Amino acid sequence: MGNVVVLSTGPLYTLAEVKEHLRVDTDDDDVTIQAYMNAAESAVLQYCNISLVPVSTEQVFKVAAMMYVASLYEDRGGLDGLPRSSRLLIDPYRWLRV
Repeated sequence: MGNVVVLSTGPLYTLAEVKEHLRVDTDDDDVTIQAYMNAAESAVLQYCNISLVPVSTEQVFKVAAMMYVASLYEDRGGLDGLPRSSRLLIDPYRWLRV
């Protein structure tokens, strides 16, 4: 395996970005939205069997995770994993275990 150089790390998205995506104007659900954000970020990485977002794919993973946050926020009931639209975006970056 080649050497991995991590140039920068940080959040995939901000609470403000996600609230804008959800069209939420109040601070009433901030704690819930933040929990969904954390869960969605972990879910997209776990789905791809990776621990970091690959370089230059940040926007793809950001959109996939934000779609999952929206799904969690709107339905508030457990879904069967990532939405299909999120999976389609990140499928090319998925490492399959054999």
